[in-house]
Amino acid sequence: MFHRLAMPLAMLVLPRLLPRLFRLARLVWKLTFDRRVPLLLRTLVPLGILYVLSPVDLLRDWVPVIGRLDDLLVFGASVFALVKLSPRHVVEDIQGPPANRPRPEEKDPSKVVDGSARVVDE
Repeated sequence: MFHRLAMPLAMLVLPRLLPRLFRLARLVWKLTFDRRVPLLLRTLVPLGILYVLSPVDLLRDWVPVIGRLDDLLVFGASVFALVKLSPRHVVEDIQGPPANRPRPEEKDPSKVVDGSARVVDE
């Protein structure tokens, strides 16, 4: 019964989710190896991976739901902290400028100068 609902739902969600996950994975990879990011921040994701792989748990499995998800929570928190605490200019260098950044003429139309240009070949 569950698979009948899961497959159409996955087909709806995955095409929108996978590109974002790939962009996030690329950003995390590049931030982890970028020397402009402080060393403490760069070690967060490898430490999160080590925690996931280690048999030690902060919350034992006797806690019903959280005990099984603590590895995922620690890894997600390490990725979130790396992205949010990294210097903004480094993140923008890697990602590119945000798409919703206002254009100069939208900020202050009085400072925009209209003009024209032409190419002259000699």
